[in-house]
Formats: sequence, C-alpha cells, structure tokens
Amino acid sequence: MKSTSVEEAETIPDTNTPDLPQGPHGQHDPHKALDAEALIRVALQHHQEGRTGLAIQTLNDAINRYSDSASLHAVRGSIYLERGEFTRALADFEAGVKLDPNNAELLVNRAQAYRQFGRVEQAMSDLNKAIQLEPDLVAARFNRGAMLYSLSDFSGAFKDFDHCIAIDPHNAAPYFNRASAQEAMGNYSKAIADMQRFIELTDDEEWKQSAQELLESWQGKLDVVNNPDAKTVTEQKGQS
Repeated sequence: MKSTSVEEAETIPDTNTPDLPQGPHGQHDPHKALDAEALIRVALQHHQEGRTGLAIQTLNDAINRYSDSASLHAVRGSIYLERGEFTRALADFEAGVKLDPNNAELLVNRAQAYRQFGRVEQAMSDLNKAIQLEPDLVAARFNRGAMLYSLSDFSGAFKDFDHCIAIDPHNAAPYFNRASAQEAMGNYSKAIADMQRFIELTDDEEWKQSAQELLESWQGKLDVVNNPDAKTVTEQKGQS
C-alpha cells in the first residue's frame, strides 16, 4: 500500500519575526472576544485556505489565553503532524493528553507522532486505550491494524480492518488493507474480492492502478493454488 505519511512541507514561519503583525489582523485583534472553539474554526479556515502561518499564530495566541484547552493543542498538533513537524506535533499531543487523558482522538494522534520516532510500544498502548474508550472509532482501529500488519500480525490486522468495514462499509481504505492482510495469510480469493471492492469505492486513480497491479499478481498466485500442475509445467518449460 502506498505510504500514508505526509509529505515534507516548508517550515512554518516563525511567528516572532518582525514582518508579522502582533495579531493575525494587525494591532486591533477582532478575535479577542472569541472562545477556544471559535478560534479553532478561525485557525482551520486559515489553514484550509493556505495561510498556515496565520493558523499557527492564531492557535499560539489562543493557547496563551486558554491554556487548559486540550482541543487547541490537538488542532495545532494535527497541523504540525501534517506538515512533518513531528517534534512540535508530539509536544502538542502530549500536552493535550495531559489535559484530557480519555480523549480517544488525541490518543490516536499521539500514536501517529510516536510512530514517527519509532516508539512502537507507546503508539500501540495509545491505540489500545483509544479502542477501549471508543471501540468503534475507525481511526483507532485502522491505525492499529496498520501497525499490527507492519509487525507481521496479519490475523490481528485483519480483525481491525474487518471491524472498520463493519462500521463503515462504504469507506474504501479498509478494503485495501484487509485485502493485503488476507493475501499475507494466503487467502487469495478473499483478498481479490476485497481489492475489487476497493477499486469500486475509491475515486483515486493512482490507488486504483496500484490495486489493479496487485490484483493481477494475486490472481496469478490463486491460479497456482487452484492448479499446481500448471506451475510444474511452467517450471519444466523454463528448464528445457
């Protein structure tokens, strides 16, 4: 499966540089009366429209004012994670979890940051706890399944992806991953069915192409399983 890691992006501008105003809109800050949730919406709008420096600055100011808001740390950490600023992201997620230790989504995000530093046991611990808190949280199940797959626990990975599909049968990605787990366990016909379903659901042409190439490979393996004599004949021809 293609890497799901975020591409590296340019470093976020230093909000202390003199060419940036004291507040996102100059000396008069229209955000002064906004609460933490409203400031999150402002920051996310900046980020979605490509003004990530202003998004970070808005969140910095908000965190200074609402230091007990786990949500502010979660959002800023997510932006850092997306941009490949993993040390900053982890610091925010750790601060957020400290403020709200039973926030399953924060635990999932911290697990993603932990993985960037190879801290697999801590990442798994966070995902296990997130699933205990919210058994049907797809992000937690999906990420734990991906971790189990990377650790060659294909049966465990299959169970998590299977659960994701049961929760949301129209979500394409778990079909791809469940197919990969099935193939790793030698269940080629079921893997092929899952990959075909993935191709039906996804709109991403690059992913469709990757899936189609895997399908052709797996079909060849299934043909050998169903007709082992064909492999023998092929091998004999190659030796003649």
